[in-house]
Amino acid sequence: MRSLPFYIDDLNGGFMKLEGILRVEKGKLIFEYQKKDAILEAYKSDLMSTEIDLSGIDLVEFKKGLFSSKLILHGKRPAVFAELPGDALTERVLKVKRKHRDIAANISSNLNLALSEEKLKELNSDSE
Repeated sequence: MRSLPFYIDDLNGGFMKLEGILRVEKGKLIFEYQKKDAILEAYKSDLMSTEIDLSGIDLVEFKKGLFSSKLILHGKRPAVFAELPGDALTERVLKVKRKHRDIAANISSNLNLALSEEKLKELNSDSE
C-alpha cells in the first residue's frame, strides 16, 4: 500500500500545523510527521514517528471535499492517540490534498476491511 501524505492544521489554537506521511505495515499505522508553525513556517520540529496498532482503531472514515479530503480515524480508547498530536480525544482528522484522494480512499477501504475481519474473528472465538 502506498504512503499517504497528510496534514493537521489548527493545532495550538491555529499557531501550529503538522505535516506527515501515513503508512500501513503489518497491522500497524505508522505516522512520520513534523510540526511547523502555521504563520511563517520558520520553526520546524525534528522528524517524529508514532506507531498505532490496528486493534486500537474502531473505524476509518473517508470524506471527500471540493478541494481537500479527510481521513478520519476513530480510536477505541483515548490512549490510542496519546502520542499523535491533535485536539479530539478519540479521533484524528488527517486532511489530504486533492491529488492524494485515491490513496486515502484505498487506505480507508482496506483498513475497514481488515477491521471487519478482526471483529468477525472475535465473534467466532466468543461463540465457540
